[in-house]
Amino acid sequence: MKNTKNKGKLRFLIYKSKNNYVGICFELGIIEEEENLNKLIYRLKNGSEAIVKAVMKNDLDDSHLNKTVAMKYYFIWYLGWIVNFKDEFGLKELRPINNFNNINNLAPSCI
Repeated sequence: MKNTKNKGKLRFLIYKSKNNYVGICFELGIIEEEENLNKLIYRLKNGSEAIVKAVMKNDLDDSHLNKTVAMKYYFIWYLGWIVNFKDEFGLKELRPINNFNNINNLAPSCI
């Protein structure tokens, strides 16, 4: 699905690396790393919200809502689902945003 200023979906993934948590927003191309999980969630939420609001407010091109991240993060995403290593990798996900009008309702949940 291609995101537009009127409708879109953001997928988030948070996993534990050796010493830090890594958080990704696939559609906005955001990758964050933080020792504290709550700080990471805060940074992901606020960074994503700021990008979406800026694109909408300044009527920027929809391409800003359709970025990509390195392929290794997609492998981590799919590995967690297909092989069912979610618990082993400590994978977490934020609830998807299905409508950018509800961006303030982004909240964490475990998969």
